[in-house]
Amino acid sequence: MVTRINTLGSTSYGASDVFFLDTNVILDLHHPPSTNRNIPRAGVYSNFISQLRQSGCSLRISSFNVQEAFHVVETLAFADYKATDANAKRKDFRKQYRSQVATMQLAMWGQLKANYLIEGAIANKSMLEDFIKNYVNHLYDPVDYLFVANHPTCNIITSDSDFSSDPAITVYTY
Repeated sequence: MVTRINTLGSTSYGASDVFFLDTNVILDLHHPPSTNRNIPRAGVYSNFISQLRQSGCSLRISSFNVQEAFHVVETLAFADYKATDANAKRKDFRKQYRSQVATMQLAMWGQLKANYLIEGAIANKSMLEDFIKNYVNHLYDPVDYLFVANHPTCNIITSDSDFSSDPAITVYTY
């Protein structure tokens, strides 16, 4: 089920309700230096999360999404670096700019730990084989597939349309 949060009005959620933030929402709210962030969308997500927090809901992030966000932070920084040197190699970038990327990741990590419960997740051989075996039947990338394997029914705040095809997931989106 897909719910558009900008049309919800007042909500009646409570302490027993659990919401996960997807990587795109994490980046919208906690990595403003990235150039492709949609500010109006971030405001809608921020307001919705504030309402959930005031209602006592549990706001969580999967460790898979944290890892993916860290990877995106590095990828965006590398894209900026590559814009100044078309021949730039990622390994060279990492050697030269490791501390700057680490500073961005550390700042994001501090915000995430302070605002959300970080929930561990597992990826085992069986899950990875299922991802490949069922690849033609689902719309998920590996991180999203493994997230759903760990949380087969959940509320997720996302702008990723892949989750909307799964009837067990309640999607809250812009």
